[in-house]
Amino acid sequence: MIALDHIAVWSDNLYRATLDLSELTGIGSSDGGYFPGLGLGQKLLSLGGSVYIEVESIVDHQMIANDAPLAVEVARQTFGGDCFAGLCFRSDDEAEIEAFARHRGKDVSREIAGGKRSMNLSVKRPGAVHAPDFRNSWLVGKPNVYHVPELESHPSSMPPQPGSGSTRGEGVTALEVGGAEADMREWLGPLDIDELGVDFHYNGGPDGLYAVTFASTTGSQTIRLNPITL
Repeated sequence: MIALDHIAVWSDNLYRATLDLSELTGIGSSDGGYFPGLGLGQKLLSLGGSVYIEVESIVDHQMIANDAPLAVEVARQTFGGDCFAGLCFRSDDEAEIEAFARHRGKDVSREIAGGKRSMNLSVKRPGAVHAPDFRNSWLVGKPNVYHVPELESHPSSMPPQPGSGSTRGEGVTALEVGGAEADMREWLGPLDIDELGVDFHYNGGPDGLYAVTFASTTGSQTIRLNPITL
């Protein structure tokens, strides 16, 4: 069974983007760590219901100077401002991931691209089984799916840094995406989008995520950003 897992936001400034989102929503942030092989840093904001936003930015700018593909892509995508980069679902059944990969004609990815180092040295992050990878999903404005067998150590449960925000998310209720419903259902193939329990609004524009609406302790809120540029 699939569920909404996380939403990626790309920015040219990790701290500014995180502060902007915390000021907008009142939700505090935690440190998601660092991807050494990608030069990418990450901050997390929980939206409740085991769903979170991951704010990502290039923090090792030598990667851009060296023309590392992801670093250059993030720089390109964020030239005009922050954007929604990835819409990520999860399943507790690895067979679903494999069936989805076959439907998309791609291999299942079993490692985290670029590795992952947590700021919590006691946390040892396992590999991340998912399909398709970001180049075959995020960069075409479509969701990918991760295998998440349990939620005990889910990133959405990380406590926010004290003082960074006191509002609590209570779950995502709606998403605005480009394209049409038929396009999304064709993309997902054997996966049932109705299992997400989220209202999808299709605006007919280019593929990608445009807005996230969620319940919170201060009422319903909507975050709207540019979609990824295809």
